[in-house]
Amino acid sequence: MLVFRRNEGESFTIGDSIEVRILEIGRNQVKIGVNAPREVGIYRTEISQMNRRSVVGDPKAPQVRAAAEALRKALHL
Repeated sequence: MLVFRRNEGESFTIGDSIEVRILEIGRNQVKIGVNAPREVGIYRTEISQMNRRSVVGDPKAPQVRAAAEALRKALHL
């Protein structure tokens, strides 16, 4: 994981087409703006995890682990 510091108003880029800007720094939160192409999906992690669980089920379930392992083997990961 890359970790670095940014001040309010500063930004960084991911690749050539995604810009992440620090909009506001408060006491308990940071507001972040993201400029990205429309085809790039941007989701909060907790929402993404809830969606994944509702489609796939609990990632700790034996059948999910078995399917993930089979996929890893098929992809040679």
